[in-house]
Amino acid sequence: MSSELFKILVVDDSVSIVNSLSQILKVSGYQVDQAYNGNEAWRKMSVANYDLVISDIDMPGISGLEFLAKIRAEYGQKVAVILMTGYVDQEYFINAIRLGASDFIRKPIDARQIIRSIQTIISKRKEQDDMGMFLSYLDQTEMGFIIDPRHLARYSISNVFSFMLLHLNLNNSIANEVLICIDEMIYNAFIHGTLGLLKHERFMETTAFRELVDAKLQEPAIAQKRIHFKVSIERIQNLLTLEVEDDGEGFDFEAWLHRIKTDQTLSIEENGRGLALMYHLSDELEFSKGGRKIKVVKHLNSPDSEKLVTH
Repeated sequence: MSSELFKILVVDDSVSIVNSLSQILKVSGYQVDQAYNGNEAWRKMSVANYDLVISDIDMPGISGLEFLAKIRAEYGQKVAVILMTGYVDQEYFINAIRLGASDFIRKPIDARQIIRSIQTIISKRKEQDDMGMFLSYLDQTEMGFIIDPRHLARYSISNVFSFMLLHLNLNNSIANEVLICIDEMIYNAFIHGTLGLLKHERFMETTAFRELVDAKLQEPAIAQKRIHFKVSIERIQNLLTLEVEDDGEGFDFEAWLHRIKTDQTLSIEENGRGLALMYHLSDELEFSKGGRKIKVVKHLNSPDSEKLVTH
């Protein structure tokens, strides 16, 4: 789907934010409509088809989280939703992710970050394909991948599993949580374990970042590294297990776990958000091999089970 065909609804009670964000999106080639509260936005959605809604959380009338819940109830996953916030605690953030929010953007809006987020959503749509209804009859399956980082498309694997999860008749919130974990596990293995990027390198402008990644992948020591990804599904026990291992140097996961538990802003910051998402969305989280291997277990029928963290 090209940007010209991608239609976005921007919702915020601040006229200046709506106007400035709309201008950024229009310059980038997107079709944009505007609304200044959740009720107005809902009326517009009843008469027009949108691919994406970008909504503030704190609005008069219906809140951003309530608006997200209505979208999911009415449209399922057909409409992507990005939420904007000045500050939100982790419980609110996790609830939004479980309702199916595609991303969180912190105010003041970073134009590059929101364009990256939209490009991610479009990439997922582009790669969609039907895997067949036979998946709904699987009782058990196990698959393993050895990924060459030189040919890694960040979302290709999660797209494969998006259709698998669809045909396994999982509810939207659990399927969304699993796909987020897959994305973050593989992306972290690629950025940290394979490339070993420093913080300032990860926040470079998009073109410069891609050039840096391409250059690093030409280095023999990096090109020979591999990412090992394994998924197993036990329908009888209602368990899904994800494992990712990289050839990097590992990291101090205990320090990160401590920070995740104590830093209430970490979940919506780009730096460290992947680990925070895995921690909050998994039922069991296990680190081994000095942090090079991460295992996530999801109970498909008990989203409120107590979390187990081991290493």
